[in-house]
Amino acid sequence: MKYLLLITLFIAFLIEAALTFLLFFKIDIALKMFGIVNNDQISFLAYIIAWFCLLATISICYMIYGVQKNVANVDILIYIFGIWWIGLGIAVYIIFKKTDNLILDSLKGFLLIVFNFYYRRTKLKVKLT
Repeated sequence: MKYLLLITLFIAFLIEAALTFLLFFKIDIALKMFGIVNNDQISFLAYIIAWFCLLATISICYMIYGVQKNVANVDILIYIFGIWWIGLGIAVYIIFKKTDNLILDSLKGFLLIVFNFYYRRTKLKVKLT
């Protein structure tokens, strides 16, 4: 289960890092992906969102490191991000009817929660025996 969790985290890292790069350096391409017309106000908002994406990318790096090195309580951060991604996918779908976000974000969050749960359970079994 550890490797499935690490693979899921790595895929999440690639997605977030790519989005962060696009929002910082190729903003027109990023906005076009979401069907948004660029103007000064949108560029400002996209720049602020890029910083939040960078925070998520750095957090995912820490999660990968934490799983590899068995850092205490990193599983809580993984659960928080999993729940956040599920909520994000559902909210974007409800408000904007974007099924790609529902599938991508919610599936990513669900897989992180499931793989983290089973990995943590396996770790606890090993400690108890």
